[in-house]
Amino acid sequence: MKSFFISLIGLSLILTSCSTGNSEHIADEFHKKLDAGEIDDIVNVLFDDVDTTPQDKVEFKSFLQGIVDMGEQKNRKKKMGFEKKISNGISTVKYKYTFEVDGELIHERIVLVEREEGYKILMVAMHPDESYVEDFTEQY
Repeated sequence: MKSFFISLIGLSLILTSCSTGNSEHIADEFHKKLDAGEIDDIVNVLFDDVDTTPQDKVEFKSFLQGIVDMGEQKNRKKKMGFEKKISNGISTVKYKYTFEVDGELIHERIVLVEREEGYKILMVAMHPDESYVEDFTEQY
């Protein structure tokens, strides 16, 4: 019985990591495009446009341009693990990163939402104060 229970835990962990694997790929793609300054690709391809207005896209694009304009992002590190939530049948995954711009440590949270066509970026928060990004993304 004990080995059966351990097998179920192992299977559960495998299924969870498989179902979020594509989300991590989207987060990686986001960072590659951000580093390359490909803001339009991020907004038009990776950004979730369900329940968003054209103004939301304009604001997200402006936010990303501000990040690019800050300077080169160096030493990006993904913090261990992720947070996955399911609410009203909608799955979200949140990843935590840090990076440096001109020697200043910036904390980042990227929240992805699972849609029929795959994971999309729901929101991104970046700020030197980690409590700010935590508070901003707490509901996800």
